[in-house]
Amino acid sequence: MSGAQLLLKKGLLQVGAFSYNLSEIWPFFLKAYTNVYVISAVILTIITALAWVLAVSKAELSYIYPFMALSYVLVALFSLLIFKEDVNALRWVGIVTIVVGVILVSRS
Repeated sequence: MSGAQLLLKKGLLQVGAFSYNLSEIWPFFLKAYTNVYVISAVILTIITALAWVLAVSKAELSYIYPFMALSYVLVALFSLLIFKEDVNALRWVGIVTIVVGVILVSRS
């Protein structure tokens, strides 16, 4: 899922932001959904959903769901590295808290 979010961001940086003008909604979506990165993000999201169904069929939800939180960690890290986004100290504290939580869940 993290990869899909990063691809989506890359594609939308190329497409440009939506202007909140309703008359421009269809041209925006047409431009977005013909962008190779956005299309890749959608495909990867579908693959992720299929994998999630398989994972939920095999394991306890209370065990595997916290691992989804690791996507916050990956997205923040790669947003910093790829998109040069500002990830401040408070966000890193939150990210470390998530990692500690996932470690605790994995040990149970």
